[in-house]
Amino acid sequence: MRTPEQRLGELGERLAAEYVQKKGMRILEHNYRIRGGEIDLIAQDGREVVFIEVKTRASREFGRGVEAVDAKKQRALLRTARLYLYRHGGWEQPARFDVVELDFSDKPAHLRYWKNVIFEIT
Repeated sequence: MRTPEQRLGELGERLAAEYVQKKGMRILEHNYRIRGGEIDLIAQDGREVVFIEVKTRASREFGRGVEAVDAKKQRALLRTARLYLYRHGGWEQPARFDVVELDFSDKPAHLRYWKNVIFEIT
């Protein structure tokens, strides 16, 4: 059985996927996992591969979602993205890391999108 936190996270990822598709991106992967890392969404935006971290919050008690993408999380995202690019022959493509934050502490919920906020792989 899913916890309320897991259900909220799944809702956030679904809303984030819908948002990036409306922006014209094509979703390549949902929840891409390797040992030691996971990327919530991987999308194609023109020539760029976009690795998207989704952070969903029910309250601001633990800070904003984007603040949770700390150095440790960034290292795991970079390691996972490198393996994805290696396995999918994407070394020739430019890539970036974006963050989608969904804040349900206010009604209506608020979505914020940060482009190219973590690393840049070229």
